[in-house]
Amino acid sequence: MDDLYDEFGNYIGEAEESEEESQHGANGADAYVYDEEAEEDTAANDQQLMELDEDGPSNAVVLHEDKQYYPTAQQVYGPDVETMVQEEDAQPLSQPIIAPIQQKKFTVQETDLPSTALMDMLVMQTHDIHDRLEKKTGRKRDEQLRYTDVHLLERERGISIKSAPMSLVLQGTRGKSHLLNILDTPGHVNFVDEVAASLRLVDGVVLVVDVVEGVQINTEQVIKYAVQEDLPLTLIVNKMDRLILELKLPPTDAYFKLKHVIEEVNTVIENAFPVKGRKGG
Repeated sequence: MDDLYDEFGNYIGEAEESEEESQHGANGADAYVYDEEAEEDTAANDQQLMELDEDGPSNAVVLHEDKQYYPTAQQVYGPDVETMVQEEDAQPLSQPIIAPIQQKKFTVQETDLPSTALMDMLVMQTHDIHDRLEKKTGRKRDEQLRYTDVHLLERERGISIKSAPMSLVLQGTRGKSHLLNILDTPGHVNFVDEVAASLRLVDGVVLVVDVVEGVQINTEQVIKYAVQEDLPLTLIVNKMDRLILELKLPPTDAYFKLKHVIEEVNTVIENAFPVKGRKGG
């Protein structure tokens, strides 16, 4: 180390290298030159990649609003895809983006419970319940009695669900009393199984038909069951006041309306009978 510096501390340098060391140094210089050429080639390739425009690189000043940082929608999705850009909301803020599930509530009920109303009328004719009715005030006084709807759901929904039996002592036209065991069956079509089971226990059927509604699907089913069981049918057409209050029909039209309902019931009864035999062989 002392041979590299003079007495004043100045750097003198190393001694002359041998021929082998000189040749090795030349090879290192060549390698260094080769590395420079490789770096130049890499820089040229990078420059070519940066030349996106056909005119080549330019020193022109590009405004901020003219710079393109991201590819366009056409470049991303292709020319065959139509893209739309909306700067304003198409729906108000009060309307949610994902609409909530709408809960639709509805009630299924019979039209004024015609058979139940008939049972209430029979109860009022055979029982002294005037004191009970006088205790009711307001809207409860005008509500239907619904004596045979004993189930809690029947009271809440206003519809008969189960058949309800009742025994009444009724007088005939000659003043003779008879004990009648009556089954009040549901009138809705979904509870026709209750009607079918009740028809196996009775000796006759009292068919109650609304004069305005006429024969419905459940009415046809009850008639078919009664014909199959060979039970006598008694037709009662109720809600006569609806012809005047709702339809506002004159007496002649009301008569033809009643006639139409009766003929409709007779047609269903006639079609319910099975064919007794076929003509020919």
